[in-house]
Amino acid sequence: MAKQVFKFKDVIIAGIIADRVNKGYVKESNYKYDQESETYIPTSIANKNIMREILTQGTTARNELLLLGQLPLGATNKDFKLADQIVDHIEGLALKALTDELQGYEKSIYNVYETDEVTTFDFGLIASFPSSYKRGAKSEKLELQIAKLCSDSGYIGKAGDKIETDIKIVKHIFSRNYNSHIYTGITTDNELVSFWSQKSPEELVKVGKTMTVKAKIKNTSMSRFFPGIKETQLNYLKKVA
Repeated sequence: MAKQVFKFKDVIIAGIIADRVNKGYVKESNYKYDQESETYIPTSIANKNIMREILTQGTTARNELLLLGQLPLGATNKDFKLADQIVDHIEGLALKALTDELQGYEKSIYNVYETDEVTTFDFGLIASFPSSYKRGAKSEKLELQIAKLCSDSGYIGKAGDKIETDIKIVKHIFSRNYNSHIYTGITTDNELVSFWSQKSPEELVKVGKTMTVKAKIKNTSMSRFFPGIKETQLNYLKKVA
C-alpha cells in the first residue's frame, strides 16, 4: 500500500482544528474506566489522532470523537486565516534556514514545510505547532505593549519600601518547578512589576484585570523577559481591592 502524502497547509489546517477542539495541545489520548459499561471511555483525544481522522477519515478516533460530541470536524474562516498566518511565519524562517540559524523544533517544522510532502508520521510533530505559534504571537504582542507603555518608566521605589498601588495583570504563568504562580503587571504609572503567589488567577486576579495591592519591594532590576524595561519585584503582596 502506497504511503499517503498530504500538502503541508492541509495538515496545518487539520492541526488548527484539533487545537481548537481540544482547546490546546493534547499529546496522547486519555481515558477513564466506566463502571457501568465496564470499558474505558475517552476523556480527550490526541491532536495527532484528530488530524488523522480529518485527513484520512474512518480511523479508530472517529467513534471516540463521536462519544465526546466532537463531530463533525470542519474548518472555520478563523482556522483558514490562522493557517495563512502560520505558513507566512514559516516562510519567514527561510533566511534563518539558509544561515543555519534554525535549531530544534523550528528546524524540524521548516524541513517538513520545505518538502511540502507530509505523511502521517509527521502529524505528531506538526500537532503542537498551532499552540506554539499562538503562544509566540501572544508573547510578541505583549512585548510590544510593554515596550510602548513602560520604556520611559522607572521603578516604583527601592528595595525594602512598602507600597500601595493599582496593578493591571498582563501575564501569568504557573511554575511547576517552584509550584507557584508568577504574575507580571503594569501600574497606573506604567511601571512594570512582577510577583509570585500561591494563588491562581481564579483566586487572585485574572489576566487583563486590575487590583489594588499592598506589598514590599523585594528587588529592582532590568527585566529578564522584556529587554530594556525596568522591573520592580514585589513580595509580601496582599490584595486590598
